Amino acid sequence: MKQRHEYILGEVVKAYLDTGLPVGSRLISEQAEPALSPATIRNVMNDLEQEGLLYSPHTSAGRVPTDTGLRYFVDSLMVVDSDISARLDVEVAQSLAGAAGTKGVLRRASDELASLTHFAGLVTVHEKRIQRIRSISLIPVASDRLLAVIDSDTGEVQNRLLARPPQLDDAALAQASERLNELLRDCSLGEMRQRLIREMKADRLRVRELIEALKSWAEASEMEEAEIFVRGQPQLLEFPELGMLDTVRSLMAAFEEKEHLLDLVNEVERAETGVKIFIGREHALVNMEQVSMVLARYRGGADSIVGTLGVIGPRRMHYDRVLPIVDCTARWVSRMLGGVQ
Repeated sequence: MKQRHEYILGEVVKAYLDTGLPVGSRLISEQAEPALSPATIRNVMNDLEQEGLLYSPHTSAGRVPTDTGLRYFVDSLMVVDSDISARLDVEVAQSLAGAAGTKGVLRRASDELASLTHFAGLVTVHEKRIQRIRSISLIPVASDRLLAVIDSDTGEVQNRLLARPPQLDDAALAQASERLNELLRDCSLGEMRQRLIREMKADRLRVRELIEALKSWAEASEMEEAEIFVRGQPQLLEFPELGMLDTVRSLMAAFEEKEHLLDLVNEVERAETGVKIFIGREHALVNMEQVSMVLARYRGGADSIVGTLGVIGPRRMHYDRVLPIVDCTARWVSRMLGGVQ
C-alpha cells in the first residue's frame, strides 16, 4: 500500500476509535502533516473503500474502517508505546501479589483486566490432569465389574469402574491389559480415542464393549469444560454499539453457555506464544459483529495448568492500549503460578 494511503487509513482508524463516528475528509485534512487538501483525502478514501478497508455507512457521510481495515491497522500500522508496558509491569505485579492460590490469582487477573480496560475481563483455566498415558491396568473387582487404572506422565492417576464383559476371564483380562498397554502407552487422550476406534474395528480381543467404554471415558476427559471467570460485563453496556438488544442477548448467552468462547480459547491455547486479536466477524460469534476480543495464553507450573485470559470489548477499542495490558497480565499470571512465559 502507498505511504499516503497508509497514513490516511491510520488517521481514519484512530479518529473512529476515539469517537465511534464516521470520519470525514475535512477532519483528516485539519490534522494532516504534511498538509493535504480535503479533495486529495477524499480520493484516497475512495481508493481505500474500493480495497475493502473503509466503508461509508450513509450517503455523503464520512467513512469507518471495515474489519479488514482494522486488521491492516493492527498488523501493519499500530505502534505500542513501550512506556505503557513498563508501567503496567509494576501495576499488574502489585495487583496479583496479594492473591491467594491459583483461583485467587485468576479471579484477581480478571478483575484487573476489567479495571484497566473498562471492558469485560475474561480468564479461563483448564487443569490438564493427563498429558500422556504412561500405563493402563485392568483389575477385576467383581464378576461383572473391573477397574481401569490409568497412570499419566504427570503423576496423575485416574480410575474408572467399567462393566466386565462376561466372556472376559482372568487370563483374557490379562491379555487385554497387555494389549491396551502396547496400544496406548505414551499417547494423548485424543490419540487414545483414535487408536481405540481402530482397535474396535479390528476387534482382535473380542472385547468391543470394554474398548467402547474406554473410548467414551477418553472423550469425556478430553472435553472437560474449562472454568471461566468473567468480570466487568456491565461496563460493555456503556458502549452504544453494544447496547443493541441482539448484541446484549448474544453477549449474555456467550458468558452463560461458554461453548463458543471455549472454541476461541482452544484456538489461543494451540498457539505457541503471543496475543491473538479477534476483530468483529473474525470470531464468528452470532450477532456480535461489533465485538472484539484480545486473548493470550498463560501457563502454570510444569504445564499442569493452562488457560487463556483477555478482554471482550467493542470492535472500536484502542488495540494499542489493550494489547500490552493482556500480554503483561498473561506473563505475570504465568509467573505467579510458577510457569514460564
